[in-house]
Amino acid sequence: MEKPSRNEPCPCGSGIKYKKCCGASEAVSITHLLESEADELQKQMIHFAFNYFGAEIEDDFEMFMEYSSLELEDEEEREFYEVVHAIWFSLFEELDDGKKVIEKFIATEAGKIKRPKLKKIFQTWTKGRTIAGKVLKVENNKLTVEDGFTGEQHETIITGTPADFEEGTFLLGLLVPFDQNFAFFPAPFDLPDLKPEVAFSYIEDSSIAADYPSPQQYLDDFFIEVLSELPMVGGLIETDDIEWPAPIYKEVADLFKAQAEAFDTPAPVVDAGIVLWFSYCQKRKKRIQNPNLYAAGLHYLMQKMMPMLEKVFTQKELGQIYSVSARSISTISSEMENVLNQEISEMMNIVYGVDEEPQFEEAEVIEFPKGKDEKGRRGNPSKASAFTINIPDKLPKKVSRRDEHRAQELVFEALRSEVVTKLQLIQEALNINPYCVDAYVLLGDLAENPEEAAELYYHGLQVGEKHLGKEFFLENEGDFWGLIETRPYMRAKFNYAETIFLLGNIDEAIEHYEELLILNTMDNQGVRTSLFVAYIEKEEYEKAEALLEKYNEETTETTYNKLLLELLTNGNTVKAKTLVKQAKSSNRFVLYYLTGKKKLPNDAPEYYGFGDENEAIVYASMHLHLWGKVDGLKEWLLKLR
Repeated sequence: MEKPSRNEPCPCGSGIKYKKCCGASEAVSITHLLESEADELQKQMIHFAFNYFGAEIEDDFEMFMEYSSLELEDEEEREFYEVVHAIWFSLFEELDDGKKVIEKFIATEAGKIKRPKLKKIFQTWTKGRTIAGKVLKVENNKLTVEDGFTGEQHETIITGTPADFEEGTFLLGLLVPFDQNFAFFPAPFDLPDLKPEVAFSYIEDSSIAADYPSPQQYLDDFFIEVLSELPMVGGLIETDDIEWPAPIYKEVADLFKAQAEAFDTPAPVVDAGIVLWFSYCQKRKKRIQNPNLYAAGLHYLMQKMMPMLEKVFTQKELGQIYSVSARSISTISSEMENVLNQEISEMMNIVYGVDEEPQFEEAEVIEFPKGKDEKGRRGNPSKASAFTINIPDKLPKKVSRRDEHRAQELVFEALRSEVVTKLQLIQEALNINPYCVDAYVLLGDLAENPEEAAELYYHGLQVGEKHLGKEFFLENEGDFWGLIETRPYMRAKFNYAETIFLLGNIDEAIEHYEELLILNTMDNQGVRTSLFVAYIEKEEYEKAEALLEKYNEETTETTYNKLLLELLTNGNTVKAKTLVKQAKSSNRFVLYYLTGKKKLPNDAPEYYGFGDENEAIVYASMHLHLWGKVDGLKEWLLKLR
């Protein structure tokens, strides 16, 4: 019997079109067949990857384990991560020849596939992606998943197994195209106890910390890391599960937890606070009348321990949040710190890798920018160690974003290390990514003399220019600092300009300063300060005036520089007298150094506040020699006073 057309009446006699009757079950069976064969191809791909590229996969996995805090003591758990990593590696990582494992597998197997539709699906697997999403709907082996970053809804299937997921749960997985939809490869991973919004926020924060342009790109590159970290994100400690000495102590913990979570405090920090509070309760079974007071004291203590938190409050602000006095917060927090000294030290050792917790500034401060004499105080690595840095002679055509991030992390780690360890970490960073500009910046900071430092900074900016490319400079001129990937280059260029200025090459330094301001008109680096000094050194007063007009700010530096420029160009005018009054109002301490009543200290302050004497020292240390160009300055200023 001839097979009927899909739009003809079904031969079973139902009167319904064939495609909606008996033909429908045939379509379903074909779909199941495609899914089954796709599942088999996924299994074959895993075997192919391990058989032909096992060494590359193993090396990458060992590198992941080296930089990960994940401890895989259980053999079964290790095998799980090894298989997932192998699949991720095959879909996303390029081999030395620029090809991916999945591309090589498709080239090998596509010709053997007889079914045209399956072959077409199979050849699209080069366009794999990751997803962090929320399950909206479950039907047999099909899931409707909402992308956590874009809000898009995707129809997905799980080949070879039914979908056992609850709607509303968080889900993480690897996807390959499947006709108009996606198929998971392997089955997705769900964390039912983790709120989807918390997971999405964690990935987004991680991408920002890693200087990634989007959380999706970060997830593509660091899928295994995210998979291993997310189970720890949601917080492990429930106050209901703890046997408190009295109900009032639990009330304090609940108050602290509620307020900390309301301000997006990371779950591990909240957990640490609860652990410390429980230890305090065991040591000091105090009679608590106001639980808000102790919750506020605990909150302030955790801020002191973890100053990198995104939201940090003063004692006054915490007093308003918890409805208690700022003075009482200080008293309770200090008492807790004394009682829990040992526990805090142990916790800080885990967090920072040191035996003592770091000292933290409690006042609101501004970080002091490095002055031109900073390089004279830098360490000498050649005297500290015989370790030699091997700078790559040839640069590769491309470095993966994952390796870029790993190299950058090594440089950040080097910043916190001793000199010998610094050099070892820098070498490791350059081995992973020869384009790691910050590695050259740090080497320049460690250089024995300014000449060597300048050479290293210049090498860094050359590498940065090549890595970013000419078109990138043209397309993003003016907004450079807003693009995270440009900042190492900007640091190298600025440090090079500062160093050659120190060596007397002011003209070239001016060129670099001016180029930096063209690239980043907002001047987040404070280049205008150095450029003004350079203009005055070269007596280019018109350019100096134009610079002050462009960045016309009501700061101590700008106010005194306007006065300086007026005195140099026009002398002791009425305008100059007016500017003196404005300058004194901005920061009266500067005049003590300009008149010689006070001498500059040997060591520059690390921090300063607006209008305080430290700010005056900062200004005078960079500009005092320029004021020497004004004849009779001291006598004129003293006469005005």
